[in-house]
Amino acid sequence: MKDARNKDLVLFCEYQHAPLGLETQKPRFGWKGIGLLSTRLQRSYQLIVRQGKTVLWDSGEVLTRRSSAVAYEGPVLAAGTRYTWTVRVTTEDGTVCENGDWFEMGLLRESDWQGACWIGYPDHRRGVAPLLRRSFSLEKKPGDARLYLSGLGYAHVTVNGVGMDGSLLDPGWTDYQKTVLYRAWDVTNLLQQGENVLAVELGEGWYGNDHPGFMKLVQKMPSWLSEPKLRCLLQAGETRVISAEDGLWQASDGPIRQNNVFDGETYDGRLEKPGWELPSYEPGADQWKPAVAVPAPGGIMRCQQMPFIGKKRSIAPVYVTYPEESDAFEVVVDLGVNIAGWAEITVTGKRGQKVEMRYAETLNDKNAVDQRNLRNAKAIDTFILGHDGVNTYEPRFTYHGFRYVQVKTEPGVIVTDLRGWQVHSLVEQTGSFRCDNELLQKTYNAIIQTEQNNLHSVPTDCPQRDERLGWVNDMTVRCEEGLYNFDMMRFYEKWLQDLADCQDEETGAIGDTAPYFYGSKPAAHISSAFVLLPWLLYCFYEDTAPMARHFDAMERYVAYKLGMRDENGLIVPDFFGEWAAPMTDTIWGWGENAVPKNVPKQLITTGYLYYDCLLMEKMAALLGKTDAQAEYRKLQSEIKADFNRAFFHEEGFYAENTQGANIFPLFLDLVPEGKQEAVLENLLRDLFELHEGRVSTGNQMTKYLYEVLLMENCNQQAFALAVYDRYPSMGFMFQHGATTIWERWEKMSGNHMNSHDHPMMGAFTVWFQKGLCGLNPQCRTDDGRLLLKPHVVEGLSSASATLGTPRGPLSLAWEKQSDGLTIRVDVPWGDTLDVEVPMAADVLDGQKLTEKQISIVGLTPGTHEIVCSGKEKRYENHRQ
Repeated sequence: MKDARNKDLVLFCEYQHAPLGLETQKPRFGWKGIGLLSTRLQRSYQLIVRQGKTVLWDSGEVLTRRSSAVAYEGPVLAAGTRYTWTVRVTTEDGTVCENGDWFEMGLLRESDWQGACWIGYPDHRRGVAPLLRRSFSLEKKPGDARLYLSGLGYAHVTVNGVGMDGSLLDPGWTDYQKTVLYRAWDVTNLLQQGENVLAVELGEGWYGNDHPGFMKLVQKMPSWLSEPKLRCLLQAGETRVISAEDGLWQASDGPIRQNNVFDGETYDGRLEKPGWELPSYEPGADQWKPAVAVPAPGGIMRCQQMPFIGKKRSIAPVYVTYPEESDAFEVVVDLGVNIAGWAEITVTGKRGQKVEMRYAETLNDKNAVDQRNLRNAKAIDTFILGHDGVNTYEPRFTYHGFRYVQVKTEPGVIVTDLRGWQVHSLVEQTGSFRCDNELLQKTYNAIIQTEQNNLHSVPTDCPQRDERLGWVNDMTVRCEEGLYNFDMMRFYEKWLQDLADCQDEETGAIGDTAPYFYGSKPAAHISSAFVLLPWLLYCFYEDTAPMARHFDAMERYVAYKLGMRDENGLIVPDFFGEWAAPMTDTIWGWGENAVPKNVPKQLITTGYLYYDCLLMEKMAALLGKTDAQAEYRKLQSEIKADFNRAFFHEEGFYAENTQGANIFPLFLDLVPEGKQEAVLENLLRDLFELHEGRVSTGNQMTKYLYEVLLMENCNQQAFALAVYDRYPSMGFMFQHGATTIWERWEKMSGNHMNSHDHPMMGAFTVWFQKGLCGLNPQCRTDDGRLLLKPHVVEGLSSASATLGTPRGPLSLAWEKQSDGLTIRVDVPWGDTLDVEVPMAADVLDGQKLTEKQISIVGLTPGTHEIVCSGKEKRYENHRQ
């Protein structure tokens, strides 16, 4: 028996290393092998959880290759308590490795807050960021200390002047009447013997976003609106500090005089209180008042487990010029790429002088920033210098979507530096795609940038205008792209709770957006992300916990939609189906010119009802709910019959024989037996004869078009569409300066629906990884092994992709040689898989292939190379 090093076994609990603030009574454990273990297969594991030296749960030896989403099955876990866990892994060759880690529970009940109440500034004025500080003394430096804190809407927190972890715009946005997020931090190393100070600056965030644009757009304000407030508990050994109306908490206003998510921030440096976060500061009675108790927001307190929002990268200007109609004290800065975040500026001037930064995605014909598509969002940051000489400023409680910054200064102010900061939820990028086609690579790079720009504790539709909402319609197609490219489990689990919070308790309906306050409720648009996302999380993470947690809510949602059928069994025509097709194919003058004219709404919405039932059947089977499984199978049969009765034509097409009408039934396998080929031929004829390679699809059917072409082995046609560079296409966007994906196929400006940073149209890019490189977690053999099915196309010489898995990265690359093809596969630890070799490759696995032998079976962890040329045909396993 051989022993690997402990560090060769990497451990995770709830998809994190050593997490704080857990609230689930069934934490999920996972591990993966690196180093000496990376090319091994697990034979068994034994997992033990302890409190101190007491064993709470011992799994015993479990004979399985499973190494992720292993749920705790021991006694009840206590609030604020640390537990240790170890796992002992034995591989099939007898190698043994053991490693350990810890996790810590959060505040599980209201009583765990030990009397901490919500407090605020007694004389709060909307937009002014209040400062709250609490001084306390410790007899000695504590051996252990925790801070549990929620500051609404946003909080910047320091202990003795030191920030927590680089988090910004924190905590995440929720429906505050349903859920309020708090953070848990280990502050042991920040505390000291003697005097200490806990200091918090509060921004309005979404909690105080009473923007007048809401009244113009939807004639209402968010129901949760209130003033900034703080709740916290700091436990340092035996010393406890809580937020309370006790005279010990002091409050004041600060230099941020206006802050709004949409409009920006005004910062008056003359009003700074230097050192107010430090123990040495002496607050004057004329500036500080006792904090007061304020009403609670109403929601359940939950510890934030998703990655926090932080700085991703800084970006230097690539071009600077003057706007045409301006004085000498105004310039326009081009960062060269569309980002979400803000600009940091360094200037030299005199106390009281002003600098204004105005943000936009595009320029107008006068070379000035064009803010018309921001609608009611002002997107302006204003800085008033606090002292003579060098001053540096960046906003704290707002963010913008922009490429251009127009900087206006007063005479005598010298700008010495400006850089953009890209800011988003810091999910790890785990997927990748590379190829030798410039347009395909630009498209992939653009979707990565666009997705990151729209992760701000909620998967937003856009980062720039007076919206920035978690549109369920967009996410129904977009969420798979997120999973292909980023580690999204914790982020998406948070958003699933947002969806659950917005569900109507009586009807089961959900709203257009989550957190909900904007759009229709019930949702007027497609909202099947609530069903699709838990299924995809299972496919990518092999974890049934999200579907189990929300299964009852999903059943109520599907029941609501089933109740929305008319006498023909179709979803009533009150709901939108396809959205944002090319304007050449839409109804003009209604619905932002985004409703297609030749794709019946009921075809799309009823198709999604079928899809809902199909996925509910699969999830019911996984969860052992046999009655529900049978019921959803029966419903599928009924819906399929009603769907075909309403839309199918015996000549082999659906509805008016348009692209969108034929795509969805092909994807859902609704086409009557024997008619699939005819429907596919009609789809291809419309694409390549009637439209000459131009799509007529919108945000929903563009994604499924590529799915259909993959299913039907029409990848050469899919490639032709992907590299099309005339309107409407990605190539058209890039020709007109795009660096991120547009909301519409059209190049537009003005006060219209025309975001230039919108992920939904890029949802089809999963075909790059799924189709060209064959990385599809839903494609498996009959005995459950992953099956990689890469496709080699003319016009592309090489392609490679990586997919993050719970066991590590899975990669496939193929490259054409002068006389053949080479395929390289990297299999992660603990996994086995098959590769279906492209027919054109004529590849061997060390033996002569027959016509039926097109797969290489049972590739084990490590690097494998499959080579085919006119001179040699071989398969090699390069173990690392």
